Amino acid sequence: MYKTIIAESVYNRIITAEKDKPLPQQSYLYKLLKQQPVQILSATENENIRLHPEQVLNNPSSAYILNSTSAEAKTIQKNYGVLCLGSDNIDISPLIDVDDYFNPSTEKKKFNGWDKVLDSVETLPSNALVIKDRYLFSNRNKQYGDGLANIRLILNELLPKTFEGGEYHITVVFDVEEKHYTYTYDEIATKINNIVRQLRRGYKFMVEVLGIKESCSLYNDTHDRQIISNYYFIEASRQLAAFTPEDLGTVNQSITPWALFTHSSLDGNSSAPLEQIEQTIQDFHDFYASLSNEAEHKTYLYTLNGKRMERCTGVRNRLLK
Repeated sequence: MYKTIIAESVYNRIITAEKDKPLPQQSYLYKLLKQQPVQILSATENENIRLHPEQVLNNPSSAYILNSTSAEAKTIQKNYGVLCLGSDNIDISPLIDVDDYFNPSTEKKKFNGWDKVLDSVETLPSNALVIKDRYLFSNRNKQYGDGLANIRLILNELLPKTFEGGEYHITVVFDVEEKHYTYTYDEIATKINNIVRQLRRGYKFMVEVLGIKESCSLYNDTHDRQIISNYYFIEASRQLAAFTPEDLGTVNQSITPWALFTHSSLDGNSSAPLEQIEQTIQDFHDFYASLSNEAEHKTYLYTLNGKRMERCTGVRNRLLK
């Protein structure tokens, strides 16, 4: 879950400088600190993170504002996929949505497919992904929606070039009863695992594929087609298998990338996109809690790193913990 983890000295400086300003003059940084959960770091805790930066993955969806230089914070962010800012330049604009919206056409190329759609989010730090679309593999014709081809395009844009936080986590969820008849579940799961490892060879992965059935307790919560990471999500109104090899739309639909907050939400005038991510995470929490029910294990198929497992035993993806 999101929170701002900030050095005490930096927090006090910001609050002192802004608390008496009229509301219209208060910065979005100040509004974020007053609106969202905050964890304050003592000088010792701040220094401990600087010496052991891998600790940022204990809160992998938080924003860290350290008493450090921006260069040092940027290195932590690049290596561990966690937003990290130095006290000399606290720029929270990556957390604020830029209002992108795409409407692919099945008749003419409007833009360069996923390459363009993901421009506003692909530079954000990332340490995990969840991709969910019941019908992701319901077609095999590239003109109507090849799920594996689109998975490759999406991951090629979103996976970081480097990652030093152990395993990067990926979870793919689809309806195993709605796959194209020429696919087997094992074939899909194996190919997803292979695609991931072909695209990035410089670090390790945890790749899980969940093929759910209509009887699964997670089923009703997977209606929305989404790609979720720690600082953004993308929603498609009809399908994530959204583009042909020629970058035409496979269906006419809307695709919207969202950062965690909007200016309107920080001003207190609307809900934050973050709430969508939190709802999805709660849906998965409910599913994992249901695994204590023996009957639940008959409602899905599960693969971990290309190996078919008898059952899912609990949460692995750090984004869902």
